[in-house]
Amino acid sequence: MSTLEPNELTRLLSEAVDPIRPSADAYRQIRAGIDRRRRWRLPAFTLGGMVMAALIALAVVAIRPSPSNQLVEPAVPPVVPSNYTGPTPAGTGSGPSGSGSTHGGGQSSGGRGPAASGGASTPPSSPGTRPTLPTTTSPTVSASPSSPSSSTGPGVNSPPLPSPAARPAGAGDIDGDGRSDDVSSDGATVRVTFSRDAVVARVTLPEISVPLTSAVVDIDGDGFGELLVQTSDSGGTKSYALLHYIGLDTLVAVAPPTGFTLTSGTHTNTASGFRCGDHDHDLEISVGTSTDGNAFSVTTTALTLSRDGLTVTGSPATSTVRLPSDTSPFVPGCGSLS
Repeated sequence: MSTLEPNELTRLLSEAVDPIRPSADAYRQIRAGIDRRRRWRLPAFTLGGMVMAALIALAVVAIRPSPSNQLVEPAVPPVVPSNYTGPTPAGTGSGPSGSGSTHGGGQSSGGRGPAASGGASTPPSSPGTRPTLPTTTSPTVSASPSSPSSSTGPGVNSPPLPSPAARPAGAGDIDGDGRSDDVSSDGATVRVTFSRDAVVARVTLPEISVPLTSAVVDIDGDGFGELLVQTSDSGGTKSYALLHYIGLDTLVAVAPPTGFTLTSGTHTNTASGFRCGDHDHDLEISVGTSTDGNAFSVTTTALTLSRDGLTVTGSPATSTVRLPSDTSPFVPGCGSLS
């Protein structure tokens, strides 16, 4: 190792510790570096923002619940029958004169004043469309007789019954207000003017005997009278129709169940009859057969009347009667029809 001279050692130390002196060239180098950093800063920030926005959008799509594929459709409004014909107050409009009238049952004949009739209806609504309610100028209560082969249910969708004044109903009281109602006929149509509200109800039957023969009797004891009307008289046998009050100002014809008829009388070796309100029975129908025209083997069946019609109750009872000495069961034993 050679020994440095003092002068040489001083020179080397001075060069090592001598600070860098500023110069124009050094300043230009520093400025150029700053400019390069500025040119790259804005694109880098822009690219970073775009990447961040894309990541946020992907996160939103990933965590958002998928929409339901089920479509909830609004419920279709109920189809309202548009062929309903409402009641007509008495004294409105004009119509043909009646052939007979009676107050509270019994027989009578004579003219009736004008009565309103007529109505309007619209065809039934198709499914899925809102029905159009009918408009009427002078509607009437109308009902057709039930099928003769079976008892039907007239009480379905019928108006509510008002409160009766008494149970059972009083004489001639069909609508249960405690007063007799007016019954008359116009051809084959029965007309009832209710004392409760003066509304006229009409029921058309296949035929009606002239003069009008009818009776009001509360068969089921509910406070509203049933109307029995004689429809024919042929060969010693009389036929009857039963009209039932099932709602406010609403009358319908009710037929007995299959195999039964509302008839009375004898014809050679066959006979029939009916009775009303026999204790626990609403209606009893008796049918008799004979070999000599005097001694009859009788079968009696009990029927119950409700808003749904006539139904058989219990088992038939059998008996034997000899005519004319015994009391005949072959009569219309209901009210003034006895």
